[in-house]
Amino acid sequence: MRIKNRKVTIDYEATKAFFKRRAEKFTEENPYSVTMYQDKNKELVAARNAKEIEKLYPYLNINRQSKVLDIACGIGRWADALPEDIAEYCGIDFSPELIEIATQRNTKENFHYYIGGAEQVTEVLNLHHKGKYNTILLVGILVYLNDKKAMSSLQQVAEAGDTNAILCIREPIAIQDRLTLKDFYSSELDDNYNAVYRTRDELMELFKDTLFYGGFTIKAENYLFEESALNNRKETAQYYFILERK
Repeated sequence: MRIKNRKVTIDYEATKAFFKRRAEKFTEENPYSVTMYQDKNKELVAARNAKEIEKLYPYLNINRQSKVLDIACGIGRWADALPEDIAEYCGIDFSPELIEIATQRNTKENFHYYIGGAEQVTEVLNLHHKGKYNTILLVGILVYLNDKKAMSSLQQVAEAGDTNAILCIREPIAIQDRLTLKDFYSSELDDNYNAVYRTRDELMELFKDTLFYGGFTIKAENYLFEESALNNRKETAQYYFILERK
C-alpha cells in the first residue's frame, strides 16, 4: 500500500526479514546495491555512492583523532571511505547478515562491527565498553523506523556524541507529503518494502526534542544530488543535514 498524509506503523520485523534477503543478494561486483538498491544498474549505484562521499566527507573533518560511530552501517559502505589511521570506527546494524558481510569485507585496525538496532545504540555501546564519539553517521535509517523508535534512536545518538561532535544525517525525504509504503511490492527490488518518507519539516520536529535539545545545531543542509541522472524518484529525494555540537 501507498499511504499519503497519514501516520501508520510499518512492521519492523518485516524490514529485518527484507534486509536478510538483501544480504543474500550481495556480490563483490556490485556490493553497495545491498542497501542502495538498483541491482541491475551498478553504474548508478557507484555514481550515487561517489557523489555522497564527495559531498559529505569534507563536513566530517576526519583526522587521526576521529572516533566514528556509524549507525545502520550495512556492509560498511562508509567504512570503505574512511582512512585506517583514525582513532576508532564502530559500525552498528540490526542485521546480523549485513554485519557478517561488513566484518568479512573490512579488516582495518580499530574498525569494529556490532549487531544492534538504531534504538539500541546505548545498550550496544555499553555492552562493548565504548565511550563517546566525535563523529556520528546516521545514513538512511530513519525511513525504516516508526516515529517512536525514531525519537528514541535520535535521543541515543545525542547521548553517544562527545561534548564536541559532528553528526551527519542522510535520509530520503518526501518532497511534498508524508508517504508510507506498507508491504508495498517493488518490481525494482522484486520484494515487499516498508518505509516512511517524512518531509523535512517532520524531521525537524523529530530533531527538536532530541538532537536540538541535546545541544546540536544545523551547520548545513541540502538535497544530496543536483544531477537529474542521480534522481529517479518523483515524490522523494535524498537529503542531508550536518549538525554540530560544541
